[in-house]
Amino acid sequence: MLPIEVSKSLSPQWPCREVQSRQLASLLAPGLSSPSTVVIHGISATCKSTIVTNVLALLEVPHAIVRSPECITGRHLLTKILWAVLNAVDRKDEWERFGKGRCEHVSSLAVLLGECLASHPGGALEKFVLVLDGIDKQREAPPTLLSALARLGEVIPSLTVILIVSSTPRPLFLQATGVPHINFPPYTREQATTIILSAGAPAVPGLPAETSLQLYPYFVSAVYDSLVGPTASSIPVFKSICEKLWPQFVAPITSGETPPGGNDEWDFSRLLVKNRSLFRRQGEAALVHRIVTEDAPSTTQNGALAKPSSLLTSISAPSPLPSLPYFATLVLTSAYLASHTPQRLDTIFFSKFSSSSLSARNKRAHHRRRLKVLSQAQAAEDKEAQAPAKRRRGLGKRTKTRITKSILENAFATTSATTSAAGGGPGITGPSTILTARPFPLERLIAIYHAINPNPPANPLRLTAIADSVYSELATLRRLRLVVPAAGRASGSRLGLGSAGVNSGNTTADVGEKWCVNVSGDWIGEMAKGIGIEVGEWLAGGLD
Repeated sequence: MLPIEVSKSLSPQWPCREVQSRQLASLLAPGLSSPSTVVIHGISATCKSTIVTNVLALLEVPHAIVRSPECITGRHLLTKILWAVLNAVDRKDEWERFGKGRCEHVSSLAVLLGECLASHPGGALEKFVLVLDGIDKQREAPPTLLSALARLGEVIPSLTVILIVSSTPRPLFLQATGVPHINFPPYTREQATTIILSAGAPAVPGLPAETSLQLYPYFVSAVYDSLVGPTASSIPVFKSICEKLWPQFVAPITSGETPPGGNDEWDFSRLLVKNRSLFRRQGEAALVHRIVTEDAPSTTQNGALAKPSSLLTSISAPSPLPSLPYFATLVLTSAYLASHTPQRLDTIFFSKFSSSSLSARNKRAHHRRRLKVLSQAQAAEDKEAQAPAKRRRGLGKRTKTRITKSILENAFATTSATTSAAGGGPGITGPSTILTARPFPLERLIAIYHAINPNPPANPLRLTAIADSVYSELATLRRLRLVVPAAGRASGSRLGLGSAGVNSGNTTADVGEKWCVNVSGDWIGEMAKGIGIEVGEWLAGGLD
C-alpha cells in the first residue's frame, strides 16, 4: 500500500493527521529501507500512539508495542520488550531458549532479539518494528537508556525502533545524528472543531434534525472558545463536554418553551443568553480532577432532563470508595500482607508445607481454645468472689496463675502485627495501619500472591510466569499512590512522621527493589472479601 493510500484510509476516522501518517508510511513501508530509529514527539492527546499502531497494521509490518509507563524498573522494561517480541513472532512457547524470559541488560537484549529475529521458522524477517510508547516517562531510567535502545536497530539490521515521547526532544538527545523526527503538533481551533463536527451532533429526543445541523456548529465553536481553549483540554475531553452540554443547551426547544422577544423560534444567540450560566458552571467543573466520575443527568420518559431537585438525594449522598478489578485487588492485598507480616513468619503463614497455612480453620480453632480457657478462668473468678468469707488457710496449696481477660487482651494487643515495626511510637495501638508498614521486595510480593490466590491454576507448570502481569498492575497501583517505593515512605518519615514513620532501613542501592503499601487495612479488608480472601487469616494477629 502506498503512503498516500495509507493516509486516505486513516483520514476519515482520525482526521487532521494526514501528513504524519504519510511520513510514517514512507519510512516504514515494506520493501523499502527503513532507518534504525524514528522519534515521534508531541504533547499528550495528539493521537501519536493511535496513528503509529494503525499505520503499522495497514502496512502489515511485524511489530511489537511496549508501553513504558507500565514498567516499574528498567529491568522490567527490558524483560517486557523481550516478551513482546516473542509474542509478535509467535515464539512465546520457546521462551526458555531466549534467556528463559529474563533480560538484565541492554547488551543481552540485543543478543536475544538478534537470535529471535534471525532464527524465525519462516526465514529471517525482512523488517520488524519495535515501538516504545512513552519511553521518556520510564521510571528509574539510567541516562544512557535511550541511547542504548536507539542503537538496537544498528546492531540488528532488520529492526527499527520507534521512540514515542511526549516532550520536545533536545538536540542530540540520542547522542547520534541523522535520526528522523516526526512532530505531532497540538490541534488548532479549526482542526478540533472539524474532528468534533465529523462525528455529528448527539441525538436529542424532540429536536428536529434540521435545527440540530444548524445550531451544532455554533455550539461547538462556543464550547471551544469558552471551555476547551483556555484550559488546553484534549479532544476526548472536548467531545465529552459537547455530548454532556448539548442536551441541556437545547432543552428550551425540546421542552416547548416560548422564545423571548415575541419570536417564533429559538436561534443560537438567544439560546446562548439563556444558558450562559451553564458554561460558567461547566467551566469551573472542568478544572477539578475527580477519581470517581459523576453520573450523567437522568432523563424522564418523555426524554426531558430530570429536575435538579430529583437529583438532590443522589448528589448529596456520599459516594462509596472506588473499587478495583479482581487482579489489582489481589496484588494490592498481597502487598498489604507483605508490608504487615514480618518476613520471619513467611514460612509459617504462607508455606504450603506448614500446618499453619490452613489459615482460617486452624487459627479460628486456636483462638476458640484460648477463649474457652478465658471463659473458664473468668467463671472460676466469679465463683470464688461470691463464695463465703470462710476459707481454709495454711494448707500449703500453690496458688495458680489464672489467665484473665485483661492478660489475654494485652497479649493480643502486643502481637507482631502492631508492634514489630521499627520506630513504632508508644501511642500506636490497635490494628496495624499504614504507619507500621514495612518495605518488601518484589520477589516476596509474588510469593505471597501465589500463596493467597483463591483461584490458583489447575496446572501451573503449563502457564507462563505471572511476574510480568504483577509488575504491570504494581505500576498502575503506584500511579494511584496505593503502593509507593520504600524511598518515598522513608522521605515521608523525615518530613514529619518522626518516630512513628516507617523505618525502612534501605539505602539508595535498593530504592527500586523495595515497596510499601500506602492505604489503610479497613479498605483493603473490604475489597479482599469481595474476591474471597479474609485478610485477618493471614496476619500475625489472626482472626477473632
